[in-house]
Amino acid sequence: MTGFPRTATWTTLTCLALLAAGHAAGADWLQWGGPAGDYTVPSAPLAENWPPGGPKRLWERTLGPGYSSILAKGDTLVTMYRAGNDEVVVALGAATGTTRWAHRDQPVLWEEMTREFGVGPNATPLIIGDRVVAIGISGRMRCLDLESGRLLWQRDLPADFGRRKRVEEYGYSGSPIAFDGAVIALVGGDQAAVVAFDPKNGSTRWKSRPGGVSYAPPSIVRLAGEDQYVYFEPEGVAALDPRTGALLWTAPIEFNNGNHLTPVVQCDEHHLWVGSQFQTGGGRLLEITRQAERWSARQLWFAAAMQTSHWPLIRVGEFIYGSIGGNSRSQLTAFRWKTGEVVWKRPGYHKAQALWADGKLLFLDESGQLVLGKATPGGFEPLAQARITEPISWSLPTLVGSTLYVRDQARIMALDLGSQPPGK
Repeated sequence: MTGFPRTATWTTLTCLALLAAGHAAGADWLQWGGPAGDYTVPSAPLAENWPPGGPKRLWERTLGPGYSSILAKGDTLVTMYRAGNDEVVVALGAATGTTRWAHRDQPVLWEEMTREFGVGPNATPLIIGDRVVAIGISGRMRCLDLESGRLLWQRDLPADFGRRKRVEEYGYSGSPIAFDGAVIALVGGDQAAVVAFDPKNGSTRWKSRPGGVSYAPPSIVRLAGEDQYVYFEPEGVAALDPRTGALLWTAPIEFNNGNHLTPVVQCDEHHLWVGSQFQTGGGRLLEITRQAERWSARQLWFAAAMQTSHWPLIRVGEFIYGSIGGNSRSQLTAFRWKTGEVVWKRPGYHKAQALWADGKLLFLDESGQLVLGKATPGGFEPLAQARITEPISWSLPTLVGSTLYVRDQARIMALDLGSQPPGK
């Protein structure tokens, strides 16, 4: 499968030069959430207006269903998709979209697994050094050579650590992340909830206490002077020491099914905003403190109307921006994280998969509409918007320099969001 530039007025050489320039101005995207894991992306200047039909397509090609985001290291992209009964980890050339290698695995789906939203893959891989670590929907963890796609090692997470059944079962969805040279992964088993692996050979570095896990992506944050691995259990949010797996604190959340989907938002060195969904969902601010060796997580405020689902929200200063609402209806919203005060709402954008880049909010909503705008405490000013993919678009976009990589359930593409050449 080979992608072809769709812009007839540009030569292939010009496209490659623009793509290279966009990469040079940006940071590699090695794991879920971007270079820093907080959806805030260093970028080249982004054009504040687009040609009719949307930003220039540098290339576009077929891919396949799945919700994995797209990683980027140098001139290589990595993602996952489904092809028939196979789950495929694929490396593409960033300049053209051409396949460099593809590694296939055939997962065995559990009888209780819900097929309503497809059968994955759900998780985003991790690039660590010269390796790619990917977790499939049935819990098989594969480590592949980044250059060749050769299988280096693999682990079967449910076989090795047990599997706790969930009220709603969508398969493994937690994206692995890196800390201090280790790969940390959500497992949700009778032997361990979270496990750290050595990327060299897949051996276990540490195991946390046993427990279930929910579907929200985990985060590495620094709270009260300590790095912490924060993740969701069905019963609430928990934090581990990412060096040892020791439990630091938990904060219970009332739930009807334990299906938490929203990444936490670090507000400052002592505060986390936590969102959840459905009837018992809402938004809350936690204050994280430590006295001697004792940690505590105290809820400062709760707002039932601040329900969230499978999308990130972004803190900029004293405000948080992102979609607020349920799966059927959400609105772009800004609120003060210290108090929960909503300062504005903007309808028309549902389930925004958002990034913060070049001082602007950039997001792809569920309908496939790409939007660039200025988000401030005073309101939201859309600068440019265009529908670029088919519904449903639930994968977080990837921005490297001024080149944006996006996918839906059938295709993947590269877009130039930089300043357009005169007359183009």
